[in-house]
Amino acid sequence: MANITDPAALVDLARYPITELDMPDGARLLAHCHKELARDGALALPGFIRPDMVEPLAAEARGLVPLTFNMGKDHTCYFEPADESVPSDHPRRRLIHTNQGSVASDLIGDDTKLRCLYRWDELMTFIAAALGEPVLYRHADTFAPLNINVFETGQCLNWHFDRADFSVTLSLQTADSGGAFEYAPMLRRPGDENYDGVSRVLGGARKGVRLLRFPPGTLAMFRGHNSLHRVAPVRGSRPRIAAVLSYVREPGVTFTPYAQKLFYGRTDGAAG
Repeated sequence: MANITDPAALVDLARYPITELDMPDGARLLAHCHKELARDGALALPGFIRPDMVEPLAAEARGLVPLTFNMGKDHTCYFEPADESVPSDHPRRRLIHTNQGSVASDLIGDDTKLRCLYRWDELMTFIAAALGEPVLYRHADTFAPLNINVFETGQCLNWHFDRADFSVTLSLQTADSGGAFEYAPMLRRPGDENYDGVSRVLGGARKGVRLLRFPPGTLAMFRGHNSLHRVAPVRGSRPRIAAVLSYVREPGVTFTPYAQKLFYGRTDGAAG
């Protein structure tokens, strides 16, 4: 068994040479990342985690599932209060339902492999380079930096736009059925909210909607600020489990108490 205290032992560095970005193989990897993100706003790196380390990571996450906080919430796809000044079928007023579970960062131990991976500077440097960011920082919130998202049968993360410009996830376990990642790339653009297009997707239209499935061990990056997306409802007895690795452009970022309460069911009294 590989040395689990070394985050480099978790990643298939032969396939993804993230510690050698200034070398030819590393440069080719970054070129691939940039091409995929520019084309689709989505990047999937299957087999990022070494095959022999996928199950240990998944087992670690499953052991934390009893600590899950389940969020059931009606919301607009903008995660904003419904705008009562617009018609009832308008996207800014239309309420949809999300039900998902999350294990907050403060419940994931410092000695876990997932924490070790999240804190690895080389991984953060690679993610920044792949996204074209000059530098990234780890999230400073008590609950948000590293999460485990759990979707049991019937649960989903409904259609929404992200407030952040990008997200990073690591697939750990697929569901028996369902749980696909669906998105409508660049459905809105600066200066054009495209409410008609958003309404069509919310109403069930499939034209232009793309589907991604992430095998366990896949690292994924997604630009979701302008692309409507969701995790489709899960079916079966085996939950969909993924780690969410939160990096930000500025140091010291925290959630508001409202957001902490919404996503984790509690506050730390310190977020601003």
